[in-house]
Amino acid sequence: MDALNALDPDLLMQTLLHSLPAGWQSAWPWLRGSACLLLFGLLPAAWLLLSAAALLAGAQARAMAQLHVQPRGVPRSRWLGSLLLAAGLWWPWMSAETPAVSLLLSLLMAYAASRSLLQALQPRRALSTGFRVAMGLWALLLAAAQGLLLARVPMAPAAGVLSLLAVAGLLWLNGGSFAARGLRGLVMAAAVLLPLGVRLLLSGPEAGQGFGEARWQAVLAMWPRWALGARELALLLLVLLMTRALPALLRHVGEMQVAADKESDARFTDPLTGLATRLGLERQLAQAVLESDAKEQPLALLLFDLDGFNPVNSSFGHDKGDALLRLAADRLRGCLGVHDVAARIGGDEFAILLHEASSKEAVASFAARVLAELARPYLLDRRELAISCSAGIARYPLDGGKARLLACADAAKSAAKRLGGACYCFYAAGMDGDTREQLDLLRDLRHAVERNQLELYFQPKIDARSGEVTAAEALLRWHHPTRGMVSPVIFIPIAERFGFMRELGNWVIDAACRQAQVWRESGLRMRVAINLSAQQMRQADIVDRIQKALEASRMHPTLLTCEITESVVMENTQAIQDTFRRLGELGVHLSIDDFGTGYSSLSYLRQLPAQELKVDRAFVTDLVASADARAVVDAVIRLAHALGLRVVAEGVETQGQQQVLVAMGCDELQGYLFARPMSAQAILLWAMDDKNSAPAFRASLFGDTQEIDQL
Repeated sequence: MDALNALDPDLLMQTLLHSLPAGWQSAWPWLRGSACLLLFGLLPAAWLLLSAAALLAGAQARAMAQLHVQPRGVPRSRWLGSLLLAAGLWWPWMSAETPAVSLLLSLLMAYAASRSLLQALQPRRALSTGFRVAMGLWALLLAAAQGLLLARVPMAPAAGVLSLLAVAGLLWLNGGSFAARGLRGLVMAAAVLLPLGVRLLLSGPEAGQGFGEARWQAVLAMWPRWALGARELALLLLVLLMTRALPALLRHVGEMQVAADKESDARFTDPLTGLATRLGLERQLAQAVLESDAKEQPLALLLFDLDGFNPVNSSFGHDKGDALLRLAADRLRGCLGVHDVAARIGGDEFAILLHEASSKEAVASFAARVLAELARPYLLDRRELAISCSAGIARYPLDGGKARLLACADAAKSAAKRLGGACYCFYAAGMDGDTREQLDLLRDLRHAVERNQLELYFQPKIDARSGEVTAAEALLRWHHPTRGMVSPVIFIPIAERFGFMRELGNWVIDAACRQAQVWRESGLRMRVAINLSAQQMRQADIVDRIQKALEASRMHPTLLTCEITESVVMENTQAIQDTFRRLGELGVHLSIDDFGTGYSSLSYLRQLPAQELKVDRAFVTDLVASADARAVVDAVIRLAHALGLRVVAEGVETQGQQQVLVAMGCDELQGYLFARPMSAQAILLWAMDDKNSAPAFRASLFGDTQEIDQL
């Protein structure tokens, strides 16, 4: 048997041909052409008739079944299968490469195809599958006909034409009667039998490839869809084993399954962390909701956002950022229960689907444990990094169905971030309404820029010793047509959240430079300070934008002060450093705002071209009552002076605070003790008048309005 398996079919055919008498050898071309005509013409025609008979018999059986009449005689599945199998029973002993066993395999496949005629398949599905395979057959059949012509086999043109006509008949029958169920079996049979003729009569790689493609196409199309019985499946597996085709088939199917698994993994599994993706989470959530309804067991969805991840990503590179995300994902896995699911649904945003959510207290305890785990320092490249995390929690079915649960958790997470981060928040009714209100405000804010509803107010900075006005900080105000004066505490976070800070910041830069030039022409020469947000500092063109505004207003760069918060300075990204350097080269005065609220050291400030520090108002407020606050402020002033920096104290509201700061050597003071924020015209009058009697000091001018001194 092994010797037969090792034989080359073409060599065996040549050997047998030479062993024949001379008369038989001369008759071989005629015999070969006749066989070609038989296989390409008569056999497909016979198959058409047989399939048509089976089709009619199936239709008759269905009609009789509807009348509750049983058909007489042997069941069709028996006589049809027996007829097809009997045609090749004497070939099983031959090797895998011989055409006879391939024909037997094809007949078994054809038998499986005929079984589909007896089953109730959906017409549209049958037509779709059959048409797809039939279109693939045309290329194979054209290649077969071309091969016959090139081989110059007698009667080859007729055989090729007949083979094409046979397939045309199959396609016509399939297209004309697709409403009759199961007709894709005809096309499957043609996919096996017609290219088989090429394999029997021709040699070479093209013929073998043509038959192989058709065979596997037919098998793969039938295998998962057609309901083969146990007997038929056993026969098919037996022949596949005998022909050594089963390993190849399983390997081919395995490769297809591996490819499908990889595609599925890419959709449902995050390649960086190994957690589920957003799509995977949604699929798990849908299943969990069904189980929750069946067991009446509540669920909880928790969304986590890593606070301060972007500075880490920018400062240390994306590789370190990815490593941090993987470490965070590992910590999340360690917090999961048996049935819980963790997912990465955004850049630094994670989610946990919690199945044990029987009480709010249990969910809160779990959320606190996860936040504590994520807040532990991370060791990256021998450097410890500590970041906090904000979390939003929504529960099913309390907060909504599966379609709303993710949105509710996101609204709760946004509320946690507004509270300062490093905490969790449960969803409450109205949180998503807050988002809608914010979107309405954002729309109005865009219109405010276009409709001149924005205005700059200015709060002066006073020289601590001489009492002269040295500068004025520009503070943005919004005169809403229906809401009145909208505080920047409300609209600045909205602009930052929805990416409107660039437009808003550009407006402030232009307006401040224009106003400084107006004052200069009126005889008032003092610096104007503007606040630059973190988003503005990351803009690649922010320095060019400031330079353009200075040139347009003909304002000298030294008269403009840019205040940057300490937290932005400490991001220490290349973009931030480049912006600082270019602003310094431009000649702009640089100030570090809110100093003392972050984690910086004064020695680090030597690397920056800053000229002043602004001590945060929190230290100034407790200056008189707290010895610790006095010690901190005194140390900051001394060290700042040692580095050549001027010190500005903001939030000065009492004479006691003023006296302590002057005694410590503070350079400039700013606060309600000297002046509240006022309009450009009011500050001009105030600066030129006697400070103690200026109308701007009278409370009646401002009423009880508590202006927020920030951009």
